[in-house]
Amino acid sequence: MTEIFFIYFQLMIFLVIFQFPLNKSILKKMGYIENNYFNILIYNILIQSFLYLIISFVALNLQVYFYFQIFIGFIYLIFNFLNFFKDTKKNIFNDISMILIFLLLNLILFTYVALNLKLEWDALSHWLQKAQVFYQNGVYADIKNVSFSYYPHFGTFLWGFFWKNSFLQLEYFGRLILPFLYLSGILFCVSNLFKNKSYLLKVIILLLILRLSLDYYLFGGYQDYYLFVELLIFSKIFYDYQKEKHTNFYFILLLLNSALILWTKQEGFFYNIILSLVFFIFCNKNYKIRFLFVFFIFISIFLQIYLKNIFIGSFHFNEKVFHPNLLEYLNISHLFDTFVLISKHIIISSIKYPIWILVIFILLFSKVINKDDYLINYSLFYLIIFFGFVYAIYFQTRMNLDFLLPITIDRILLQGSGFMIYPLLLYFDKIINRKKRIN
Repeated sequence: MTEIFFIYFQLMIFLVIFQFPLNKSILKKMGYIENNYFNILIYNILIQSFLYLIISFVALNLQVYFYFQIFIGFIYLIFNFLNFFKDTKKNIFNDISMILIFLLLNLILFTYVALNLKLEWDALSHWLQKAQVFYQNGVYADIKNVSFSYYPHFGTFLWGFFWKNSFLQLEYFGRLILPFLYLSGILFCVSNLFKNKSYLLKVIILLLILRLSLDYYLFGGYQDYYLFVELLIFSKIFYDYQKEKHTNFYFILLLLNSALILWTKQEGFFYNIILSLVFFIFCNKNYKIRFLFVFFIFISIFLQIYLKNIFIGSFHFNEKVFHPNLLEYLNISHLFDTFVLISKHIIISSIKYPIWILVIFILLFSKVINKDDYLINYSLFYLIIFFGFVYAIYFQTRMNLDFLLPITIDRILLQGSGFMIYPLLLYFDKIINRKKRIN
């Protein structure tokens, strides 16, 4: 009974910690008026997560920092609660209802994790070892002593941090942050759309996205949902960045998010390049801003290379990017067979994660059948670059593809689908609004 109580109490811990440093009053003073609960939650998650990333490199007492967060967060919670009902113009029913749905879904996923304690293969082989380093109050430099030390560590820091600072100090309490972030990201997108529509419609769309993207298996220690959420957040904030006049804040959030992507998994290195291209080509700001963003991204990449060389001893991927075996693709028959094999597993993985079936359907419906311009202009570009990246991974590797593809490509596709969640929801919103105007 005690364990059950603290499982659900952990949700309260997350809610308190991510109450600050921003709230509605502070954002209003900054000129950002239209911000619901989930906007503020995600902004705080990004800022706090970037601080976690910095802390992972320094010798800081994690328990002291945790109690500091709880203290400040609790003060913010009281202030935010007292001010919640002051704004009579907002639809309090919808706000509270979506928050209650959010809490309920968290409790469901937390319960699942608690009842299914098995750690999957990748978690046992190296992710858990990194989490244990931080659980034992270690720092990033200590990772050099564990397996796959060259893998990024951000997700495992969160795992170790919340494991260490859970009241019962049980390992799986550290993993509860992942379903919390996953649901926060989805609600961040859904809650900003379908305004003045039926509350039931929002819930149906929310459940649809969850049904198409949720895989309980990945809560067994995998890090892929971190990338899924980070790409989802980037897509949404980039869209907001295009619309707003006061954009410095969003620019900073995009940079913080990109840094988190870089330190989450090895793929984050390449996602940073993809997102830099999206930003540079499709950003509606002046070229100075575009070059500045790309400049900061490359500074971040070079900083990662430098830090890994200093603390871990080297910077590298699972295998060399260029190697003599690539010359085998000069054989057209071998090139074609490999392309077909990768394509087959992309189709299989799309069935496993049907969010991709919805993406392809909407793309075909928008461009071929309906011939509209409701799909965000950078969506198609992202899809082309992303799938080019997926093919490049498997053309490049020297590993046996018959072994590698079935156990990896589905998770890479899930990661990349995060970027497409908001464009899909925005498309639904525009279609629904158009039908309303016609009627």
